[in-house]
Amino acid sequence: MHILRPESLWLLLLLGALWWWHRRSLSSLRGVRRLVAFAVRSALLITLIVALSEPRWMGSTTRQEILLLVDESASVGGAGLVAAREFAEKADFGDSDRAWLGFAGKGRIFSDLKDLEAADPKAFDPSETRLAATFGLASAAFRPGRVKTVVLFSDGVNTGPPFAADTLAADGIRVQVVPLAIPDSPEVLVYDVRAPVTVRQDEPVQIAAGIRSTRDTSATINLFRNGIRISSRKMDLKKGGNEIRFDDRAGGENLLHYEISVASPDDTISENNQSGVAVLCQGPSRVLLVTDKIESARYLEWALRQEGIALSVRPKEGMPTAMSDLQNHDAVIMDNIPASALSRQQMELLRSYVRDFGGGFLMLGGDQAFGLGGYFRTPIEDILPVRCDFQKEEESPSLALVLVIDRSGSMSGDKIELAKAAAKASADLLSAKDYVSVIAFDSESYPVVPLQSAGNSSGIAAQIASITEGGGTNIAPGMEEALRQLSGNNAKIKHVILLTDGMSQDGPFEQLAGEMARSNISLSTVAVGEDADRGLLSQLAAWGNGRFHETNDPSTIPQIFTKETMTASKSAIQEFPFLAKPVRAVDFLEGVPWTESPFLLGYVRTKPKTTSETWLLTERGDPLLTTWRFGLGTTAAFTSDARNRWAVEWLRWPGFGKFWSQLLRKISRPSSLGLTEIEISNDASHSTVTVQSLDEQDMFPSDTTGSIKISMPSGEVRTIPLEKLLPGKWTARFSTSDRGITSGQVLLEKAGERFDTKFFTISRGYSPEFLLEPPDSDLLESLAASTGGVVHPDPATVFRSDTRSAPVERELWPWLLLAATLLFTLDVAIRRWPAQS
Repeated sequence: MHILRPESLWLLLLLGALWWWHRRSLSSLRGVRRLVAFAVRSALLITLIVALSEPRWMGSTTRQEILLLVDESASVGGAGLVAAREFAEKADFGDSDRAWLGFAGKGRIFSDLKDLEAADPKAFDPSETRLAATFGLASAAFRPGRVKTVVLFSDGVNTGPPFAADTLAADGIRVQVVPLAIPDSPEVLVYDVRAPVTVRQDEPVQIAAGIRSTRDTSATINLFRNGIRISSRKMDLKKGGNEIRFDDRAGGENLLHYEISVASPDDTISENNQSGVAVLCQGPSRVLLVTDKIESARYLEWALRQEGIALSVRPKEGMPTAMSDLQNHDAVIMDNIPASALSRQQMELLRSYVRDFGGGFLMLGGDQAFGLGGYFRTPIEDILPVRCDFQKEEESPSLALVLVIDRSGSMSGDKIELAKAAAKASADLLSAKDYVSVIAFDSESYPVVPLQSAGNSSGIAAQIASITEGGGTNIAPGMEEALRQLSGNNAKIKHVILLTDGMSQDGPFEQLAGEMARSNISLSTVAVGEDADRGLLSQLAAWGNGRFHETNDPSTIPQIFTKETMTASKSAIQEFPFLAKPVRAVDFLEGVPWTESPFLLGYVRTKPKTTSETWLLTERGDPLLTTWRFGLGTTAAFTSDARNRWAVEWLRWPGFGKFWSQLLRKISRPSSLGLTEIEISNDASHSTVTVQSLDEQDMFPSDTTGSIKISMPSGEVRTIPLEKLLPGKWTARFSTSDRGITSGQVLLEKAGERFDTKFFTISRGYSPEFLLEPPDSDLLESLAASTGGVVHPDPATVFRSDTRSAPVERELWPWLLLAATLLFTLDVAIRRWPAQS
């Protein structure tokens, strides 16, 4: 017997108190009856105290519980169910309890084999085999007090993290193994692609690929570089492994992603027909310019080419969506791109590119830049050295802004919350001399924030937060209320922003918009989603002398509202001739002939952030060029432009190219000093990076520490510390099982300062599940041996011959409580039973 809480037995000392109390409380009882009453009460107390100590009776049992684990992954191609069915037909399970567990990337337990056979194989994620998670699920499924046995039907190919078989043995689980062979079906696959880790520009590159075939057949092999096919070759494949090599020459790209694909008539699985490798090309600095007008970039492109900087120009639709694309460039320039043209994920990606990987970033001015572009309170504003709001000048005209927001039922969830956030952001952009109102509407209008001074920011925010979704959609009452509020206001500029996601009831829209226009009230509209009446909203904006915006992404609503607010205020853009005024001498501006610089014709007003540095000012003292450090990178804001609008006179200035090239070299991602070399090795789910470095005197650097920043294909950024192996040699191991390109940067530091940096990339193709490797016999045999099982068990005898027993615990406290209840009843009977006269 085992007592779980032995400290409770100290309560037995209360028997002394019971004796003292017994002498007084049972004074009316005499003789044997008095002694019996005391004995019963003592037994009652002892029974309760022992029950509190939670005693358990320790026994044993030979009753078995069997879990049959069936591999449903792609590498076995359904062979697991076939083997399990044959095993079950021959097995003598006796009176054991049993269940079936289908597994691959995920696992699920079934009470019967027929239920497992009827399940959709896709539910198990057949592209993976995660044995550690499968055995964890099996261990948790076993009931206590059973002899635990697992029968594993698998090829042993594990694409997940490794697992420890000794933990199964420690839990008393015996594993019997039924190995599965890969299907004998026609298959051609790319199992290996090799290329140098780094090359120099114009250097030859050799790409080698391993092609495996289960038949003698023919195939077409294609080579792709950065998504473009550059070579194709037909060849005869022999059964087994085949080697093919391609030659290429490194061009201007910083990242060369080579992919090999194979096409053959003798093929079953398409997932393993393509794999790739990434190569870093060390060459001149490359800069990406994303612009609203491709033709406007030719001036800057030509000037930078003369200075040895390669400029890649893309329209706004070409903004990178993956870190591997951004890593192709040392800096990114955004030229007049509104925030509404970018997704939240793209903005987060740019922030990570600068902060985590040292990329450079420059925003140029324009009517779609900074606050005018809607960047207020976005990830892009986080990395900029200037704020995207500004302090309005005293002489600037006051603005009365009315926000008319749809609160119908279709606006529930994220839409209404983002609309409220947009309204708060717009109100925050206004000064105390401006006015703001918020009107919500469904089938009626609701003045949530009556027209008032925008200085009451906390009260306005609280009122906006009270908006909830309601009923139908009728735009007219909201427009009527906006017109009523603004008609009596004396602000110089009056503007209405109307947002809706649905079709409105009929109303006098042209009349209301026309009356607004005659009252010098402009009207802009925002259509959210496919169901919005775009025709009506665009017409309202035209009638109201405003702008029409449409979006299918509700997350862009705040950017649209802040852009509209800044545009309506009419004080963000300053258009007049001025000269750029250097604040002080600095190395990256040396040699630029400022005394000969011509006029710039305009700029966007911003405010520098506290820790930023402003290098050029306008004649009014506003920042023209500002930079700062953000994480590992450097960013800059040039509030005028570099095209034939505000900088039209600068285009002929001899210092134009020199200024831009020196600025871009300052903010561009720093390159390695060439003192560090890296080596990368991959297994099924992990990569190991080995770093070796020397200092500038070819000595092992002392007191040097390091880490690796990696950006996964999903966008997740992780920091992995480097583990020191030897002087000047470090290593790190991390998971890289996701398909795609993982970008990494090695950072070495000495005495708190950056010592060297090195970039690398890892390309992952399809899951190792589709390599169709032979069964992992070593793993399966080790698993069976370490747990006391066998490989290829005899289903007719394996369970009958199991002589193990399992401990069984039986809790005794319920029986003790029952005994206490009986003793209590007896005690009452003894005291209440009438005494004989």
